[in-house]
Amino acid sequence: MNGVKVTWRAWVLGWATAVALVLYGEAARAHGNDAQEEQATTIRGRVLNSVTKEPISRALVVLQGNNAATFADDRGQFELKIPEKRHTGEAIVLASAGTGLVEARKPGFLQQRQRPTRLYLPASRTDEQTGATIYLVPEAKIVGHVEVPGSEGDVRIQCQLYRRVTNGGRESWSPLRTFMTFVDGEFRFSELEAGTYKLITREQTDPDSTPAQLYAYPPLYYPNATDFSLASPIVVKAGETARVNLTVTRQKYYPVKIALANMPVGRGVNLMVYPMGHRSPAWSLGYNAGEDTIQGSLPGGNYTVEASTQGEGEMTGMLNFSVKGEPLEGPTLTLVPDATVSVRVREEFQSVLSNFVTAQTMPENSPPTARRFSNVHVNLMAIDELNPSRRNATSRLAEGSAGQELTIPNVRPGRYEVEVTSGAGYAASVQCGGKDLTHEPLVVGLGAVALIEVVLRDDGAEVDGDLEEGSGSGNPEESRTLYLVPAGETGGQPRSMQAWQGQGQVTMQQVPPGDYVALAFAERQDDLTYGTEEATQGLLNKGGKMIHLEPRQKVSVKVKVIGDDGE
Repeated sequence: MNGVKVTWRAWVLGWATAVALVLYGEAARAHGNDAQEEQATTIRGRVLNSVTKEPISRALVVLQGNNAATFADDRGQFELKIPEKRHTGEAIVLASAGTGLVEARKPGFLQQRQRPTRLYLPASRTDEQTGATIYLVPEAKIVGHVEVPGSEGDVRIQCQLYRRVTNGGRESWSPLRTFMTFVDGEFRFSELEAGTYKLITREQTDPDSTPAQLYAYPPLYYPNATDFSLASPIVVKAGETARVNLTVTRQKYYPVKIALANMPVGRGVNLMVYPMGHRSPAWSLGYNAGEDTIQGSLPGGNYTVEASTQGEGEMTGMLNFSVKGEPLEGPTLTLVPDATVSVRVREEFQSVLSNFVTAQTMPENSPPTARRFSNVHVNLMAIDELNPSRRNATSRLAEGSAGQELTIPNVRPGRYEVEVTSGAGYAASVQCGGKDLTHEPLVVGLGAVALIEVVLRDDGAEVDGDLEEGSGSGNPEESRTLYLVPAGETGGQPRSMQAWQGQGQVTMQQVPPGDYVALAFAERQDDLTYGTEEATQGLLNKGGKMIHLEPRQKVSVKVKVIGDDGE
């Protein structure tokens, strides 16, 4: 309930401030002064629902960085006057010719990610900007009820919402927010973007527990799953409300005590416990530093616990165990140093360029020293649907190397996508033990040692992009970004290059041969989905063009810039 009150108070304060701002503006315009001359630019427009295209009445319209604000009328139409006040001996300009960002706000419509509408203010104060349309996205909501059998309102359950996101072509689930149920068991998640969500409940102790026996409500994954991977996605569109209900079950919990071997002195440890083999949030155990043990309570079942130390020289351990209706004490989880991945780079260049150079450095108060530098980076991107950045790792030049060897230290067990970037050339081949890492993940075991072999070539293609302005791409004087996205399941990473203000052409060099979808956007895109035939078709439907590149080929492609509205 506190969350709802805070939101409401924020809106009341915001609305009061806006009303004061509007009234102040009206009073200022009504106040005459012989020593002051006032002129104004007038912006007229309307505020519409982005889904229904219906007008939105009484929406607050504000010009960012200015004192200009007004409300839309019952038909969604507004008239925004931007004053320019001139005083004797000086000028105070409240609005000038150029670009202005205008936004609208109203409860029930998204605010956090609402992108302001970009308008172009006329140079003449007698001009008027007409026909400006601002679209507001209606909020989506997920509401429901958590049933607690036998409870009379004394047990409130914390619900947590996860949202499916895409970053670097990888889909994952990101924790969004939590909500403690009301006394009647109801919960409400509002101000949501359209998208796909998963709903879980977190562990909650039963207040009727006794010192002799702990009772609690274990995590539940909507609608009634035992782990996160089996939870049903909840899909909501803008303006929609999804109603979902859950029923939690009271269970006996039993003490668990697991010894932790090889724990470094004075170091912290991160713990994660989940149903055996199925990484899932909301379960918990704690670390007893005095005894070097993992302790807590769990209901009967089969579990996996992961432990990883914090700081340099990280160590990791993993243990599967079972709780069988009685206290568990005795198993040991042994920590081992995280894996080291070696990288061997071979440059098959037809030019004299190299990503590895030796240069003289001049340390302070010391003689010149020869130092080896590398302009090749091998990044391991963890494939973890619950925490995509948790175990990422990057390469560095191997200690004492005079050749082309890199090393990636502190790699935790797991599955990784391998990304290679280089200053010269492109990665023509990335392999480990005969496995093609451009199509398959790198699997790193506990304390394992692996060797990645990278072949770089400099016979890449060259792509000249001609970026045409689309109907909703905004100001053509602003920067645009061209993307080349690998088509289908061919592997590889997207490439992008920005065309700066006023430039409609961009050139990409050393593009690996293959098939790509070429697209251009008015704004940078961090959530492009790729790697499947379905994703490729989606990019083509957006207006992308398919291109095929051969070694040393020069290709020209003309694409329309896709604006904020997807057109």
